[in-house]
Amino acid sequence: MGGAAHARSHPVTAPEPSGPLAGLDQAAHLHALAERIRHAADDLPTQQPTLSLASIGEEVVDQVRLLAGLFVSFAHEAAVHNRAANQHPDRADSLAHRKVTLMTRAADPLGQALAKLGEAVVEIGRLHDSDGGPRTPERAQAIDDRLFIARRYLMDAASNLHRDADLLVAAASGSRHAPPPPHANRLPAALPSPAPAPPTAFRTPR
Repeated sequence: MGGAAHARSHPVTAPEPSGPLAGLDQAAHLHALAERIRHAADDLPTQQPTLSLASIGEEVVDQVRLLAGLFVSFAHEAAVHNRAANQHPDRADSLAHRKVTLMTRAADPLGQALAKLGEAVVEIGRLHDSDGGPRTPERAQAIDDRLFIARRYLMDAASNLHRDADLLVAAASGSRHAPPPPHANRLPAALPSPAPAPPTAFRTPR
């Protein structure tokens, strides 16, 4: 009984198609993931005196939910690909394997971004715990610093995935042994202060 249930939970998986067209499809998938990550970075809130803590918290929650979904997608695709490779070792496709490797590499900067979003939530909680005191510039900056660093990690992840997609296009066209570009997923210890957003870029308070 248990063996049957286990078999149902791991169905036979068809190997991914190979060839130049498949390589372009895999590259398009990486480009699409990169755009989702870039949009998540763009949608992170910018600290403003007129933007309520509730609005900031809601925006952060939305992006945490999106990033968590990407993590699940990465893990699922890696599992499906590995299962197909194990079931069809004679039909393994190096381009598909490369795509999964490059895609899951993005989990590192995404994790770093999520950690900073968590710190921003902690700072929001501290403001709620301050007996309704005013939101001082120092308190506002503590939140904005975390959001700024998270945004940088997400933009780095998106840029890396775009470069990886271009590498897959080159591989699909015949340059299969081209070395991958270096990944600078981790930020330097010292970060520049975020540039103030122009008035036209401000969000409308909820």
